[in-house]
Amino acid sequence: MNADALVHEINVGQALVRGACPICGVLKEFQSTLAEKIHVRDDLRLCNFHTWLLARAAPAKGAAAVYLKLLEGSPAVKVGALDCDFCQRVLEQEKLQLRELVKRMRRSMFVQWMKSQGSLCLSHSRKLRDYAPLKMRRLIDEIIERTRAELKQELEDFLEHTKQGDHTGGGILGHAAEFLVSQRGL
Repeated sequence: MNADALVHEINVGQALVRGACPICGVLKEFQSTLAEKIHVRDDLRLCNFHTWLLARAAPAKGAAAVYLKLLEGSPAVKVGALDCDFCQRVLEQEKLQLRELVKRMRRSMFVQWMKSQGSLCLSHSRKLRDYAPLKMRRLIDEIIERTRAELKQELEDFLEHTKQGDHTGGGILGHAAEFLVSQRGL
């Protein structure tokens, strides 16, 4: 099964987790699948991040074959996101998932879940606004403001605990980082 087919099975509706951006979740899974299903090509171009992603996440045989092919050719000194094949595939997938989320946000049960428990990172909320009809933008703003308020309260509580030397519950730091800049590597 190729990476695109797998991600069509894992969509934003299945990536709903309280406190996490569903677009980030699908894209992170898509990137991992790209690395796991890597195919050697003469014209493959990878940025710094995705070259390292292969080293970390791809099967050793696949990563070694790709690196060998890159070394046999004349690798570009530095490939940026605009020229990286993985980055371009992730951007295409992001657009598909944003459109899918807009479709789902037309369903009342989905809207109710998003209002009460759903989350979006700031980056994907801005991009989603470009795909959403005007009346849906208010819902996006409500989700962002609720998430922002929840994160602020959780961070304030966490800071109070750290004053007593209790540093448990530090997962809130990752949630705050995802909200502010999306998941690592996206």
